Amino acid sequence: MKNFIYKNGLLFLSILILSLMQISCSDDSSTGPKEEGDLVIDQDLVGTWELTKIIAKFGTTPLELTPEQAGISNTVTFEEDLSFESTSTEGDTTTVDLGTWGTNNGILTITINGEEPETSPYSIVGNVATIQSTVPYQGLEINADLEFTKQ
Repeated sequence: MKNFIYKNGLLFLSILILSLMQISCSDDSSTGPKEEGDLVIDQDLVGTWELTKIIAKFGTTPLELTPEQAGISNTVTFEEDLSFESTSTEGDTTTVDLGTWGTNNGILTITINGEEPETSPYSIVGNVATIQSTVPYQGLEINADLEFTKQ
């Protein structure tokens, strides 16, 4: 997920999160996960998600930001064929990442083409997916929850 995060100022959060996304439970058991190797296709994660909230955790004090306040945007589309596309914007710079995804036991695995897989815990409540991530900020690793809303 770190490849989706900007390193300067409040722009330290973007992704991919992913760029990217996690889901541990579903309200609709009829769309349950399908096995695919070691990973599970969570049908509730399939679709387009937009980053709508960033909750950075500085010690015990959370800092809640909108993507607009952080000067970023991120949209991720997860496909049923286990591919994904993440589009991140910071100022005038837009980055598009392509790769594969899958879930297993509440863990989202994202692999950007040509890079090592990255994993993050995730959950879904209604149409909001929350991905737990660690993001770089001024030389530190900061825990953050990235909230995405299904479009």
